[in-house]
Amino acid sequence: MPSTKFAYREVLLAFVLLALLCTSLHANMRKNFNALESSYEQGKINEIASQISTLKPSSNEEKAFVLFLRAMVENKSSHVSSGYLQQAITNYPNTKYGQLSMLQQAKLHVLQRQTGQAKTLLERITSSQILERFYWLAVCEEIADRPSSVISHAENYQRLEPRGEFLEESYYLIANAYIGQGKHQSSVSTLNKLGAIRGYPTDTQYFHYLLGYSYHMAGNWQEALSNYKKGMQITRYSQVAYMIEDQIFELKAKYGDRVDLSFLYPYQKLDILEQVSPATPKQEVVEIETPPADAPLKLTGKPVSGLYLQTGRFGVEANARSIAHRIRGLKLPSGYYEDRSRKDVPWVTFSGPFNTADEQEQALKLLKDNQIDCFKTRH
Repeated sequence: MPSTKFAYREVLLAFVLLALLCTSLHANMRKNFNALESSYEQGKINEIASQISTLKPSSNEEKAFVLFLRAMVENKSSHVSSGYLQQAITNYPNTKYGQLSMLQQAKLHVLQRQTGQAKTLLERITSSQILERFYWLAVCEEIADRPSSVISHAENYQRLEPRGEFLEESYYLIANAYIGQGKHQSSVSTLNKLGAIRGYPTDTQYFHYLLGYSYHMAGNWQEALSNYKKGMQITRYSQVAYMIEDQIFELKAKYGDRVDLSFLYPYQKLDILEQVSPATPKQEVVEIETPPADAPLKLTGKPVSGLYLQTGRFGVEANARSIAHRIRGLKLPSGYYEDRSRKDVPWVTFSGPFNTADEQEQALKLLKDNQIDCFKTRH
């Protein structure tokens, strides 16, 4: 009898030790997951990539988390990333990271203009913590040209996330929706609300362009011109600046001499050099070499295949010609062509072709250093 009692105690002790060991292992694993979650929230993607393979998820939440992280690490490949996200959505739809996977997958659909699929996923998100979904629903409705729904979703986002990541963009969505409805004064009011928020706007040139355009459409050409002028003072060589210039000339055509354009062509004082005396050493004059014009500035169609930079899209041909000339002045190949599929802004400017990706990257840096917006493209 004593031996049986002793054996029972041994088995009981073994179970207790095993339970303690499992609890300890689970606690350590939970600690690892928490640390990795913190790394993700801090944007330490490289650190995450090296640790994912060591994780051994047990709960549905942890399994969804690992799939979500794999998708974020593999985001250079949209196909692979989408596959991981879809697994999390299918298998663990009610977990935190299953729902976040729905949000990320919806964003991928938006980028591919698959707004129906994006909207379906966004409407499946029920988490009260994922408020960003309202912003992306507004984006989907803008693409689908449903301005009333744009305004509804964007206003929900602003109400629930008053300092959210996409706060400024949500105001622009609403303003453009009102413009689409012909409610230009409502657009003005919306943008003035944004301007009254401390720290906003951050994209000041686009803000003044859109506010100027709203006043323009509302018939208040003085306020329109004032905002256009503020926008032009930020930089003269961005895509938005050329959009502003187009609108300024529309004002000029409609209101004539009442529209003062002197700020576009500021008077520059000429420095007249005094005659150099024979005893003074003659200063060396350095001539800037004009880039060879071995190709026409205006093309009859899109450029031939190769690596390029798109440097703008304009409604007025003179603006396209001007920026193309300016780029050639930087000793880079440039030109422009008419894109007949876009009647509102048909003139596209470009730089290239470039022989290698390195040349393309160097040209991109040079243009941006000279306040010329551009992005890489391939024809």
